[in-house]
Amino acid sequence: MQVKIDRDSFLNSLSYCQGVLSSRSTLPILAYYLLEAKDSHTFLSSTNLEVGVKTEIPSEIIQEGSVTLPGRKIFELINGFPKGMISLFSEENFITLKKDKIWVKIGYLSPEEFPNIPIVKGREIEIKGSILKNMIKKTSFCVSHEETQYVLNGIYIMVSENLVNMVATDGVRLSFIADKIPSLSQMEIESILPLKTYLEINRIMNDEDIKIVWGEKQVQFSQQGLFLTSRVIEGEFPDYKSVIPRTFKTEAKINKEEFERAVRRAYIMTKEKSFSMKLNFNEGFLKISTKIPDEGESLDEIEIELQGDPIEILFDPAFIIDVLKVIDEDTVFIGMNTPKSPCVIRPYGNEDYLYVVMPMKI
Repeated sequence: MQVKIDRDSFLNSLSYCQGVLSSRSTLPILAYYLLEAKDSHTFLSSTNLEVGVKTEIPSEIIQEGSVTLPGRKIFELINGFPKGMISLFSEENFITLKKDKIWVKIGYLSPEEFPNIPIVKGREIEIKGSILKNMIKKTSFCVSHEETQYVLNGIYIMVSENLVNMVATDGVRLSFIADKIPSLSQMEIESILPLKTYLEINRIMNDEDIKIVWGEKQVQFSQQGLFLTSRVIEGEFPDYKSVIPRTFKTEAKINKEEFERAVRRAYIMTKEKSFSMKLNFNEGFLKISTKIPDEGESLDEIEIELQGDPIEILFDPAFIIDVLKVIDEDTVFIGMNTPKSPCVIRPYGNEDYLYVVMPMKI
């Protein structure tokens, strides 16, 4: 193989693929990129067997072929080259990088060892990257990291008529978001995709249209010469609808900024000991308090609008901060029933996004 590639374009492609390199795998090939020059196109790929990324690089192809490139080393080497065109050519088990009076020769593994990243065919939709990334931001923090809860290790995505829904839960809290996509055809699609898939979408894709193709066991996201292919997590996602309360005995309307500042102060007081904060909802005001034996206590009082019964309830402040960080609106709604039942937090006046969290025990 022999190609000429612009140094900056090469670096961009390496950075796109870098996120799924797997240096700790028992398969050494997963720590390598695959560089392919064929049919007048040059592609760079990487995979960890769960998620694969493939991107097209503008280049001048002198001789078609394929090589693997050692992941961390090649990025640092190319980053150290001056701007301009770099020549790459392979001979035996070595790849040579050359520009002017600079040349580097490094060994590589056989391209035949590199896992196949499939071309996914199936049902397709298009969604704005800005919409998809916003949905990921508002659900990804609820994904479980417990390996035994494998169906909860990803985000559940559903397409139904003109709606795209996404849900994530770790069993203690749940985040749900829906968005309308008027151009969708009549179709029903659902799958659980790994958290890594969504994090890479957020990292490498822009706000323009993203095409999503659902295959039998893989889903592919593509945009402007960039392809991300993900395996589907097999299993049945829990019945999330049954745990979302629809009516409340207590409803509060709160300024988000004031609430977040108060909860952060409570978090600072409690985080080292994993203590809870106490929320005392009364007509016209909310008291947020903490008490850590032999270490100190705190009290915040903020104005609220309350409908229904006063209530005293305990929460992990970190769980409340997580949702307040992703709500863009100025006012939040909190709906509660008892000190032991699920609570709903969402933007006030908007039910397309909601967060369900269990209180801590008194």
